[in-house]
Amino acid sequence: MAAASSGPARPSADRDIVETSTTSAPPTGVGYKSASESDLGKVWRCEKVRDFEWRARCLGLDKNPEAAELLRRMLRCTEELNEIGDALARGDAEPKWWLGGDYDARRAEECNDAGAESFKAKRFGEAFDSFTEAIRSWPSRPVYHANRASAALKLGRCEVAAADCEEALRLDPGSAKVAARCATALQRLGRYEQAGERWRQALACDPQSDKAAAGLRACRELEAQAERKRVEEAERSEAGERTGLPIRGVDGDWGDRLYFLTEMLDRCGGQLSALLSVAEALIMCRRYPDAVRRLDEAEAAAGGRTSEIAYLRAEIAWRGNGDVE
Repeated sequence: MAAASSGPARPSADRDIVETSTTSAPPTGVGYKSASESDLGKVWRCEKVRDFEWRARCLGLDKNPEAAELLRRMLRCTEELNEIGDALARGDAEPKWWLGGDYDARRAEECNDAGAESFKAKRFGEAFDSFTEAIRSWPSRPVYHANRASAALKLGRCEVAAADCEEALRLDPGSAKVAARCATALQRLGRYEQAGERWRQALACDPQSDKAAAGLRACRELEAQAERKRVEEAERSEAGERTGLPIRGVDGDWGDRLYFLTEMLDRCGGQLSALLSVAEALIMCRRYPDAVRRLDEAEAAAGGRTSEIAYLRAEIAWRGNGDVE
């Protein structure tokens, strides 16, 4: 004879506080012995969500708005984690750099405080390292990602700043300050369309923000200037009159040229003349497939194949014995 239950029964699916997502559900028909690590992770996470819902009902919190909102957030996070796990299992995604650490909320807060002190003292490198450790210790707090983005901007590491802001906004989409910070990083990288989207997000979060309004206006002007420059460069490339890029301290070594030209390309946001110069250096270094990829980017930047791009492609075909189109 089965023992009587000592507490309330767990809720059935049709009595959930919020509707669960099908992608959050654990795989069915999978035995524990044959299950993959990804499948076992799904089962464990979904069981934790169900356990939280059951305990909330036991405590009479099933009608509590805060409990319902917390469960919705847990479901969203569970769904995202399951999707990440599936992508990793397929090899479609790189694991986040902070995964695999020893999570410790207290240590995370101590590192964040240390980073804030270093930032105030303008020791931005130390601040960046402290915020990095804070993220490793507790990656789910958006403020740690946002703080590291601030330090990265001060260090001129705009790619890192933009990525950190994107993660912070994924965790907290309603932060006008972080959206503006993200827009600033993207704008410095020359990604004006994406920057404009983030400025608009900042304005949606805080319609009274003068900084966001001014940032959006400046972004539109920079985007217009970049478009005019793109057209001019495409015309010069078509005429074979590309302006050479200045390279200091480099003579005839094409390997050194490639290094400095790639650095310059990273700083000028995909400028056509920089792309062509990098492609040319790659050809001289016999890295033909890489040169082809850069020329593909150059075609996209120019809005078509210019005579100079066609010439460089012909160089690749000749030097590579026709192995590369």
